[in-house]
Amino acid sequence: MLFKNKVLMLVLAPVVLLSTVLALTTSTTLLSSAEQEVTATRERLLDESRERLKDYANLARTSVAELYAQAETGDTATRALAIARLSRMKYGDDGYFIGYDSQVVRLFRGDSSEGVGTNMSERKDRNGLYLNREMVAAAKNDTHFVNYSGALINTDKVVPKLAYSFYLPAWDMVVVTAINLDRIESQVAQVRGEIHQRVRSLVYGITVIALIALGITGVLAGLMVKSSLRPLSRIREHLDEIAAGEGDLTRRLPISRDEFGQVAVSFNAFADKIHGLVGQIVGMARELNTSVTQVAEQSKCIDQVMERQRQETDQVAAAINQMSSAAQEVANSAQSASEAAGETDVQAQHARQVVNESITRLGSLTEDLSAGGASLKSLQGDVAGIVTVLDVIRSIAEQTNLLALNAAIEAARAGDAGRGFAVVADEVRALASRTQLSTQEIQAMIERLDQATTKVVTAMSHSGAAGHGASLHAEQAGQSLGKAVELIVTINTMNAHIASAAQEQTSVAEAINRSVHQIARAIENVADQTQSGVHTVDELYAIGHRLEGLLRQFKI
Repeated sequence: MLFKNKVLMLVLAPVVLLSTVLALTTSTTLLSSAEQEVTATRERLLDESRERLKDYANLARTSVAELYAQAETGDTATRALAIARLSRMKYGDDGYFIGYDSQVVRLFRGDSSEGVGTNMSERKDRNGLYLNREMVAAAKNDTHFVNYSGALINTDKVVPKLAYSFYLPAWDMVVVTAINLDRIESQVAQVRGEIHQRVRSLVYGITVIALIALGITGVLAGLMVKSSLRPLSRIREHLDEIAAGEGDLTRRLPISRDEFGQVAVSFNAFADKIHGLVGQIVGMARELNTSVTQVAEQSKCIDQVMERQRQETDQVAAAINQMSSAAQEVANSAQSASEAAGETDVQAQHARQVVNESITRLGSLTEDLSAGGASLKSLQGDVAGIVTVLDVIRSIAEQTNLLALNAAIEAARAGDAGRGFAVVADEVRALASRTQLSTQEIQAMIERLDQATTKVVTAMSHSGAAGHGASLHAEQAGQSLGKAVELIVTINTMNAHIASAAQEQTSVAEAINRSVHQIARAIENVADQTQSGVHTVDELYAIGHRLEGLLRQFKI
């Protein structure tokens, strides 16, 4: 926002604010006065209605005063005369009187019999007010007036009403009359409209006057601001001339005898200081360019040296890596050989155990074969004994057969007496014949068994000899395996020494390799920093040239 507009706002804002406050204050005051006047009008009209209603009630009281003066407490005859007289009384267009006793039972209602004899204590208006109770209570406590809502005669329109009641204790009768207040509200609304119309007219007039005053004030303020800011415009023109073109720092602002002149004096002092500073900066920029050029050349030389050193370090690291790889391969080969020798040792130990078990089993087999041969020889002797027994059995069978034959002959001679004996003799002879046949079969089997036993004894003798020879060869094999195991243990020990030495060589090579890589990384970091320094120097050189170019824009 322009300074001119800001000044105009500072001048016009208080005027606008003051006019607004005055208008609002005036409107509020006028509206408050209008409401007070409306309230006073309503109260005045209500007071007039109360007085008029009270006059109607006094008229009714006067009309029965003569009867009431003659009445005694509980005198229903005079009360009936009074009710007849009050029922006929009317005033205005629709004014009449209503009577209730202390129990709110309706005694009369003008010249109508509506609700007469009915207890009206539960009757309420639209606001929930027990209006008949309130009327009886107001009469007894001498407050007399009751405000309530009720419908107009012969219509359903509900309007505000005001009732007046008085109590005649000798007859236990409350006399009530009421008037409508809707006319009062109409009059109040009319008065409010007239007052508000006057207030709007006054506010409109005040607003028009305030706008006219604001317009006049704005024009005068604009002229004054324009006159006051003319020196500032001249200062701005001179500043534009200094800032434009080649930036002539020798130009100065004209000095006047007002506040703007003081601003010009301060600016000229600032321009003098800037003039001196720019001159010093120009010299320093030239020196900076010279120094940056020298540093750039030195940085390039350092970068070349670091590049050569980095290449040589990479070659050393590659050679050490190759040596470490070779040592690792030797260690791996020695480890593999050691593992193979260990496995061979395990297999040789297992073979030695197998050979020892074979020797033991061959010895047991030889002993078993010897025992089997002795058993077979004993069996052969038993077979020979069985043959002798069979010869005896065969001889006995032959003799039995002869005896049976003789018995059969003798039985035949005896005739029928020896027939049973002949049958037995035949059976015995048949049994002897079968025994001879069985004996012959057993002898044949025993002969075959004897031949087989002889062959088995011969074979077991040969097997025993072969087992003894195999046992001797197995013992020789076990001794050879023992020597082989000792040689394998020696080879395994030598492989372990070789692997340990190769591992140590690998560890040393790895340590050297790590050191060389650390040196290489350090050289790399130094080279990167050197390269970064070269870039920084180049940037400084470019900045120096730009600074020198910018300073050439100023004329000193």
